[in-house]
Amino acid sequence: MNEREKMKQKVFSVFLLRSAGAGMAMLLVCALPMLSSCAKKKEQPPKILGPTESSAIMQQFQALKKHLQQNPKDAEAWYDLADIYDQNNLFGPAAQAYKKAAELKPSGYTFLKLGMCYDASNQPKEAVSAYEKAVKYMPSYAVAYNNLGVAYGKIGENGKAIAAFKKALKLNPRYATARYDLGYAYLKNGDKKAALKQYGALEKVDQGMAYDLLKKIKAGKSATGGAGA
Repeated sequence: MNEREKMKQKVFSVFLLRSAGAGMAMLLVCALPMLSSCAKKKEQPPKILGPTESSAIMQQFQALKKHLQQNPKDAEAWYDLADIYDQNNLFGPAAQAYKKAAELKPSGYTFLKLGMCYDASNQPKEAVSAYEKAVKYMPSYAVAYNNLGVAYGKIGENGKAIAAFKKALKLNPRYATARYDLGYAYLKNGDKKAALKQYGALEKVDQGMAYDLLKKIKAGKSATGGAGA
């Protein structure tokens, strides 16, 4: 449940599909409403742009790549390129571009996005490194600490994971996902009493997540990673 673009009102996903007959790339752009703005609304079908609009967007994408060839030290352009790859689940190229952006202009959010790409690529050690840098730049951002905790859990550093989740909750006591992840981490340690305590606190914030955690506790199942941000 890593957060993806919760700071934006919309996320645009760009998909390149190969035409069966002509062997040419077709560009489809889907506007996806954010979770926070559509909790009780029906999900709208994606908007597929016509050939003229698709061609214009493709030209913009190519122009961005050309710009980077001529201006390889433009950190913002590298970030924009990474964002396109990221939104299309092309996490390898996205990570490379985010890493380049971070090298040129380090920022907490860039390191956070880099960590998310590593997470999605099943590279938890690299994700830990990126998230550790993210929290240094954003020491008051609970999401970064929670993502760091999840990554720690994936490499067997459960003690560090618990500490990260606690830090996230100190910053935001009503952060339901961090509360869930902390309970899950305690369960992984075999501490059902501590997990139940987190369940009680979580029930006051998010009953759905609390119920899911309680089911895990009753079943005696341990966590393998956590819910994420």
